[in-house]
Amino acid sequence: MIRLGRLLRTRAARARDAGLTLIELLVAIALTTVIMGLAVSLFVAATHSVSLSQSIDDGTRQGSNGMNQVARMLRAATPDPLASPIVGGQQSDPAIISAGPQVIRFFAYVNLSGGESPVMVSYDATSGTLVETQYAATTAVAGVNGHWAFTYPNATASRKLCNSIPSSTTVFRYFDRTGTELLPANLTTWQQLATITSVKVTITIQPTGAASAVTLTNTIGMANIGSGS
Repeated sequence: MIRLGRLLRTRAARARDAGLTLIELLVAIALTTVIMGLAVSLFVAATHSVSLSQSIDDGTRQGSNGMNQVARMLRAATPDPLASPIVGGQQSDPAIISAGPQVIRFFAYVNLSGGESPVMVSYDATSGTLVETQYAATTAVAGVNGHWAFTYPNATASRKLCNSIPSSTTVFRYFDRTGTELLPANLTTWQQLATITSVKVTITIQPTGAASAVTLTNTIGMANIGSGS
């Protein structure tokens, strides 16, 4: 009996000294591989989620800043009196002098105090980037009949407001006093342009990696618009 007990203890000691079997080692390796794979997948997913969130936040911030700037300038849009008005006819250039689905150009009487002068402003999104371009007045004071001349087409300042705008986006839509939409194809003469009283601006940005775009819309009225004639 004593011998049997010693034999069993000896075999148990030998089994402990023998370490892992080949099967046990393969199972351990497989489990380690699965766990590492899951950990890597979770890390990649978390990184992608953070990157996507940052991209959407950047797009929203860009769109908001761009919209605020466009709205600020459009609210100050004002007709420019002609130096030589036509009796019974045109008295001034309309506030908006070019109206397209992705391009707009107008006179903006912004912050006119002291020696400041109005500017001619254009917004162009045809390249996929909303670009603001300004053309300064050529004089510090208004000319004959309150007329202002500008440096157009020679820009005095230009900057990018928003990137990643889809090429098919209609950025600018135009409306008259009754709320009727005015199609750009019908806004070619000064009389037609003078009927614009509000502009609906839509800024759509496609963040990198995002399935859907960020879209901001604002209808901007122009309080300084007169008859434009």
